Amino acid sequence: MAEHTILIVEDERNLRRVMAAWLEEEGFATRPAENAEDALEQFTRSGADLVVTDHRLGSGRNGLDLMRALKAEHPALPVIIVTAYGNVEHAVEAMKAGADHYLTKPVEEADLVALVRNLLNRSGHALPTQQPQQNFGIVGASRAIRELLHTVELVAPAPSTVQITGESGTGKELVARALHTASPRASEPFVAVNCAALPAELIESELFGYEKGAFTGAHQSRPGKFEEAGKGTLFLDEVGEMPPAMQVKLLRALQEREITRLGSHRPQPLNARLVTATNRDLARDAEEGRFREDLYYRLNVIPLHLPPLRERVEDIPLLARHFLEQFAHELGRNPPALTSEALAVLQSYPWPGNIRELQNVLERTVVMTRGDTIGPDDLPSALSSPPASGKADFSTHHLPTIERQVVIDAMEKTNWNQSRAAVLLGISRKQLRTKMKNLGLLGSEGDEEAEGGPGSLPSD
Repeated sequence: MAEHTILIVEDERNLRRVMAAWLEEEGFATRPAENAEDALEQFTRSGADLVVTDHRLGSGRNGLDLMRALKAEHPALPVIIVTAYGNVEHAVEAMKAGADHYLTKPVEEADLVALVRNLLNRSGHALPTQQPQQNFGIVGASRAIRELLHTVELVAPAPSTVQITGESGTGKELVARALHTASPRASEPFVAVNCAALPAELIESELFGYEKGAFTGAHQSRPGKFEEAGKGTLFLDEVGEMPPAMQVKLLRALQEREITRLGSHRPQPLNARLVTATNRDLARDAEEGRFREDLYYRLNVIPLHLPPLRERVEDIPLLARHFLEQFAHELGRNPPALTSEALAVLQSYPWPGNIRELQNVLERTVVMTRGDTIGPDDLPSALSSPPASGKADFSTHHLPTIERQVVIDAMEKTNWNQSRAAVLLGISRKQLRTKMKNLGLLGSEGDEEAEGGPGSLPSD
């Protein structure tokens, strides 16, 4: 990896040397500079693949001036700006001016190495990925997953806030738990909160807790999720759905590193590590005013991205085997094997619901298949019938469509006998009829049993 050179611009000699040592240990070549003029001269003479520069560089031009000069000639050059701790205004200014990311002092080794690798990978530099020591329950052998696991191992020991991005169903909470498990906080609590599932009027009391009498119905004091997490990890899922008023309070808590219960004036230290996740483009939301810009930069200290399943189809055989073994074990059966034709169907489908959708499909397939193998005919027909455009609409969730097809398949295999179809699906007849009603599979005579034929099913 030594052909990848990092230019380190820092007027503090010791910090410059330390950052160089960290990066060289990871396999990068480094070149030091103590001011902007020295950096420009070195870059003109020898170039670099990435620049790390302090915002303040003593006398002369500062880090932003240096970045603008470099990007004027080399707009694709990745630049990381280092700012003083707590000075999020400088970070926002740097990012608006074109910085690719920022770090705050004191700089953590893991954060620096992870960001350098992240930005070089995004810039098209093929970095060799070290084999991770553990997979933390994350199944996959693709380069994207190996790089993700390597980053998890790098940043888990640091206290920095991590933001996980990716489409719904990609496994963001699993990555958050991996960060917790690999950290020194593993023996402390892991507390997960889905911000989208909490009503706006309850989210503050849920996160910060409240004292007795703080509001109507507060008959006793209760700790919030920050307190419950203690010195562990607090995972805020769907953080992009947090109401604006709550965004202000979360930003203040992160800035002050303390929280205050509703109805109390006594602040308590915030000891938990914060990990957030979102399937939204929060950078765009911040730019367009739908999410607080300063909070976005507070949360996005270390970014981790989970690619959708359609971008790592080489992981589908491993995931399929994992789920087949899991569900067969739960049923007390030997796991069926996928035929090559069935595997080809799974790998050609675009999986708009990602791993969660694959998991649901295979669970239903195991329940409905009695043989030792799973062929294409055992899979829901929807997998072999993509939309006319040839592309799935990734803005919608297709699981109801697949569930509908699975129920129809079960009914067809049992000659439209609801009782036998329910047994095949592993549910009660009442549950089957409820599902059929919700899925639009019961006609006007839906309250009557329809055995021996499809008379009660709609003609579509």
